[in-house]
Amino acid sequence: MKNSKFVISSVLVTSMVLGMTSCSMFDDAGKQCTEVGDEFMEALIDRNVEDMAELCTDEDEALEIFIPYCGDMEAVKAILSNATFEAGKPECKTKDKKGEIEYTLTLPDYESCLDEDPEDMDELEDLLEDTEDTIEIKVTLEFKLKKDEWLIDNVEYIAEDVFGELYDVDWGFESPLASKIDYICFDSWNDDDVYYTDTNHMKFNVYFIEEVEEDLTFEVVKDGVVVFQADVNYIGIYDQADCYVEPEDLGVSEFEAGDYTFNVYDSHRGLIISATCTVVA
Repeated sequence: MKNSKFVISSVLVTSMVLGMTSCSMFDDAGKQCTEVGDEFMEALIDRNVEDMAELCTDEDEALEIFIPYCGDMEAVKAILSNATFEAGKPECKTKDKKGEIEYTLTLPDYESCLDEDPEDMDELEDLLEDTEDTIEIKVTLEFKLKKDEWLIDNVEYIAEDVFGELYDVDWGFESPLASKIDYICFDSWNDDDVYYTDTNHMKFNVYFIEEVEEDLTFEVVKDGVVVFQADVNYIGIYDQADCYVEPEDLGVSEFEAGDYTFNVYDSHRGLIISATCTVVA
């Protein structure tokens, strides 16, 4: 009988230990995900591409997605430098090897600041620092357990939720580089119209009358939607800004018929030039 009691007691103790260990694993998963998530959000606010990518399941994919958003964009940098974040309750389980946390990113109310019609970036920065109004963006980080390490697995959605929204803002600044344009051209000119037929790329070039010493970015818009964003490919000895796009950049095997507008911006998100070409089916 004593042996039976000892066996039963041992089973109960073992069950309790296993149960406590299991709960501990779940608690550790939530804690570990939060630590990774906080580190990622800090890197996001700093727009540190390398640090963000190192915390993702596919580092190369993360670099490809985040690099276009983390150039020398002063307006976005000014907003994020005044941002804070807060983690929600982690929903992460070691046995499932996945989880998620909803973060609240609090930004200065840049919309109300723009309503004040700032004349330049310096004035916008002052308004952002002084305003007490805020805007909140909800962003969910999805995690996957990979080789005993929790990593972020939904970089494309994060980029759209945070950077995509900020990059869609019309900052209203007129770029001083607009007055320094010599001429522009697509690599396909047809009389007075610009159109492409059976093309495997589109290229828009801007030539300046003097050297440009800042990083430029461009976006491609179709049907009112930004379908591609990147740094200009090259500014050479002829002061040429080369904006080059292939179908794969848009996630398609070939360009769809329609109008494509190229917008070129300076580092302050000031619009330098906008031009439209047409792809003919």
